[in-house]
Amino acid sequence: MEEKRKSAALDLTNGEPLRLLILFAIPMFIGSLFQLLYNMVDSAVLGRFVSKSALAAVGATATAHSLVFMVGNAVTNAVSILVSQAWGAKDHEKVRHTVGQAVLINIVFSAIIAVLSLSFSKPLMRLLNTPDSIIEDASLYLMITCSMFFGQMVYNTAASILRAAGDSRAPLYFLIFCSLLNIVLDLAAVVWLHLDVAGVAWATVISQCLSAIVSVTYMLRKYSVLRFRKSDIRPDGKIMKEYARIAVPMTLQNVLLSVGMLAMTYVINSFGEDIVAAYTVGGRVEQIATVLFSQVAFSFSIYSGQNYGAKKYDRITDGFLAAVKLLSGLVLAAMLIMFLFGDRLCLLFVQAEETAAIEAAVKMIHIDAAFMPMLCAIWLFNSALRGMGMIKPTVISSVIELASKIGLSFLLSALMGYVGIWLAAPLGWVVGLIPGVYAFCFSGWKKKVLEADRKAAADRA
Repeated sequence: MEEKRKSAALDLTNGEPLRLLILFAIPMFIGSLFQLLYNMVDSAVLGRFVSKSALAAVGATATAHSLVFMVGNAVTNAVSILVSQAWGAKDHEKVRHTVGQAVLINIVFSAIIAVLSLSFSKPLMRLLNTPDSIIEDASLYLMITCSMFFGQMVYNTAASILRAAGDSRAPLYFLIFCSLLNIVLDLAAVVWLHLDVAGVAWATVISQCLSAIVSVTYMLRKYSVLRFRKSDIRPDGKIMKEYARIAVPMTLQNVLLSVGMLAMTYVINSFGEDIVAAYTVGGRVEQIATVLFSQVAFSFSIYSGQNYGAKKYDRITDGFLAAVKLLSGLVLAAMLIMFLFGDRLCLLFVQAEETAAIEAAVKMIHIDAAFMPMLCAIWLFNSALRGMGMIKPTVISSVIELASKIGLSFLLSALMGYVGIWLAAPLGWVVGLIPGVYAFCFSGWKKKVLEADRKAAADRA
């Protein structure tokens, strides 16, 4: 088709799986570096130029903000799965109609989040036992970033659609633009205008909105098959049902994970400002290390989705084995970075004299490093299953992970102090991995879909 000749879109249904995964993941990897930079700037600017309290205020909102992001991510993942399957099947009319329905969903979801954030940001921070010294700044940051979530939602949806079509380069360029703009605006707001936490929040949403405008403009101009019509935006029960089949379980899954993190945040906040800051710093260092392998694992959902739509099921398992080989080396590198350089990386976010926060953060980093293979495995298995539309096992995985995190965070913190909280999440990864391994390796999914295809072909005949 015309777009293939003019674009960087990859057809993931033909060619050597390892080569395709690398080619597709490289732009996403570079993009994740800038996404990392984008996520780190707020913390680094506040921690280095304002105060530990300002850093802790933003860190205290991490799980609440993650809840909003993860629910939105369920919607954009549903878009990505349906578009990648329709693209693999060469059903361009369904691609266009699916994109149009995504526009409608974006508008409704973003409006709901705006109303909720404006109404409940401060009560939520109180519910999470946020220290009094940082609750005002934390509430303000959460309210600004979530009430303007439309910008990030639109960008994420456009990027998901482009990746589902095999184009992972364009989202990279938009992310670079957004990241660099966010750095400039963060520094301007904090260093020059002295707006502190509010300035960082507004810098974030402004850069997201501008990136959304640029990405949507490119998508519509570059790919004619993605140019939805007015009729495509009218509610369509059939497409909405497909979205719901994927997005509702994924939303439940992400909500459950976020509830687990909220429960952990409650426990973390009870240990005071130093541990809240340590959790923020430790999480940022973990993001630096996992950037090495996260996008390879996440991008596998596009690979499996396109090949599932093209009914090339053997390529899914072949690609999975190729991904395992590639990820093994990347995870090892991430672990070494966390063990060898974790303490030095902490200094990117806090002053050296904050010894209590740094010591606690380093303990968190070392514990997470030891469990990195489990985290990578759960991402890869769940990505493969999502791409094929097999959402139920990933939801079960999340329920198990949730129960483990909540129970262990309370139990182990009572026995071991804050170190027990650092252990809760990694142990949750271990038990949460079990459903994905069973569903992909032992459930006989390939035999089932082949039988369903034969039955559908017989019915058509």
